Amino acid sequence: MIKHILVDTDIIIDFSNAKNDILSDLFKKQNDKKVKLYTCPIVITEFFTDQKLKNKKLFDIAAELFKNFTSLPITNDIAYLAANVLREKQLPFLGDAYIAAICLNNNITLATRNQKHFANIPNLKII
Repeated sequence: MIKHILVDTDIIIDFSNAKNDILSDLFKKQNDKKVKLYTCPIVITEFFTDQKLKNKKLFDIAAELFKNFTSLPITNDIAYLAANVLREKQLPFLGDAYIAAICLNNNITLATRNQKHFANIPNLKII
């Protein structure tokens, strides 16, 4: 059975800065058909705010990296879930609320090092 995982921005940033092997390991598992990796517009936006990506060559390399993921859309149902997360004060940040809502709505696991950010979200699977 393939595990479905949305990769949070921090994991992708660490990979692009050669700070850890978490994403490398996930890519290997994806190549072995053990996992399927996802991203979303929030993660893409957060990642591409990096000032060094003004450099076209670095931007193109980063864009190529994101081809390894399936991007999940933000729908109205996800917006309602994100609003609930914010209203219930389970998360203080809009971006994180959307990431959590995308995972919940699609029943997928979130890969993040920021586990404290997401600890108050019932039923959210985190690795």
